[in-house]
Amino acid sequence: MRIEYVDSVGVSEEPQIGDTLQVNTYVALHDLTPEDVAVEIAYGRAGQGETLEDVELLELCETEDLGNGRHLFTGSILINRSGSFGYTVRVLPKHPALASKAELGLIVNA
Repeated sequence: MRIEYVDSVGVSEEPQIGDTLQVNTYVALHDLTPEDVAVEIAYGRAGQGETLEDVELLELCETEDLGNGRHLFTGSILINRSGSFGYTVRVLPKHPALASKAELGLIVNA
């Protein structure tokens, strides 16, 4: 599994309160299905050294099957606070028998 590409639209280089940021991520799942994974955006205040603080999570929805095990996942975030802003995308296993999404330690980050 691999995150191939992440892009965002809807805000300028300096997001303003009230802007909506749409995040699109292209993921190669190979033999897995979109139901097998949770594709999430982790976002919050950008700290020093490319860290995120006050992190919130949003699960992205699969919006297109691109073929050959590739899928497009999309979601939107409302910018609701001032200051620096950052985000990253991650893919985790998703199954009702898991105690937590990180239980297996299988996480792919963008």
